[in-house]
Amino acid sequence: MNVNEATSHFTKRPVWAQIDLTAAAENMQRIRKHVGNTVSVCAVVKGNAYGHGAVEMAGVFLDNGADRLAVACLDEAIELRQHGITASLLVLGHTDGRRASDIIQYDIETTVFCYEDAKHLSEAAEKAGTSVRIHFAADTGMGRIGYQACEESIREIKKISRLPFVAAEGFFTHFCVSDIKDKTFTQEQFRRFSWFRRRLEEEHIPARHFHCCGSAGVLAYPEFYCDMVRPGIIQYGCDPSSEVTTEGYGLQSVMSLRCCITHVKMIEKGSTVSYGRRFTAPKPTKIATLPVGYADGYPRRLSNQTEILVHGRRVPQVGLICMDQCMIDVTEIPDVCIGDEAVLFGKQENEVISVAELADKTGTIVHEILCNINRRVPRVYIKDGQVVKRVEYLLNKH
Repeated sequence: MNVNEATSHFTKRPVWAQIDLTAAAENMQRIRKHVGNTVSVCAVVKGNAYGHGAVEMAGVFLDNGADRLAVACLDEAIELRQHGITASLLVLGHTDGRRASDIIQYDIETTVFCYEDAKHLSEAAEKAGTSVRIHFAADTGMGRIGYQACEESIREIKKISRLPFVAAEGFFTHFCVSDIKDKTFTQEQFRRFSWFRRRLEEEHIPARHFHCCGSAGVLAYPEFYCDMVRPGIIQYGCDPSSEVTTEGYGLQSVMSLRCCITHVKMIEKGSTVSYGRRFTAPKPTKIATLPVGYADGYPRRLSNQTEILVHGRRVPQVGLICMDQCMIDVTEIPDVCIGDEAVLFGKQENEVISVAELADKTGTIVHEILCNINRRVPRVYIKDGQVVKRVEYLLNKH
């Protein structure tokens, strides 16, 4: 794919997050094969599908092996419904029961860990002449949301299960350290989860799905799959952590961040670049300017410590990264021109700068780097090497 296609022959902003739909489809096919046909796959597309575009990724995942979808909040679910996604759709986070009318209107499955919310749902469903499907959340060690493993929790869950017009679709928990090699605490979490499951069965409280494995769990804990898993970051071709990786699974990175050079100039020895004058040219230096900065999600903490691909070679980023622009030293790259492609993360020719590399340099995780790619960055979707869609969030063309 060439720059002209990605930028609509430079009539669009020459900054884009390139999303490989072929890679995303193949990733889901591999996940589906890995977990087997007896386990449901609930594809997590929260956070705008980790920055990749929730509407587009939802369709790809559902077409290639996912059975259902999950998001973090109700408004994310409504967005998917408004774009024609009809699959079962679970909100993993808290939804106030007073938003029951939206839950019912859009046929959303919601997480419950509070009787009052469940009561609102039941009353609203009765008025609407329908029922609401809920998933109970268990806090087995995350310390976030959900019922703790005790008899008081069982009593409240039982009370909720007796409410009319509320159907228990699932029961789940979330592992907090399944992405490390030490399995001790994850095994303890599963033991607590299993206690819940046994007590629910004893109290005759039905739940169609039990699920606890996210991405790291999918890779490292097949024995804990129950009947449903919730892959997240691995769908996008990234490792859950440095200790639990996708190596050997054939998963491919889906997103790359690219732009075009907007200016090239020579500066003299001793000249400085950008705010704070944090870079001083040690010799006559060719500087290229890129139209991307921290407002686009390219972290300022990378200033003077990262590299960018130009003509298939790594070049140093120099000076402080600005809100909307940053500079690179292209002295060693011959024939650099305005309009040439620069890759901030991703592959160009035979060289790769991974998202994990940037995450390591900024002391964060790949999830944050991907999710922070700003809405002013267009998403350019490619399939089999050809542009098939360009999404401009700022121009309301989503």
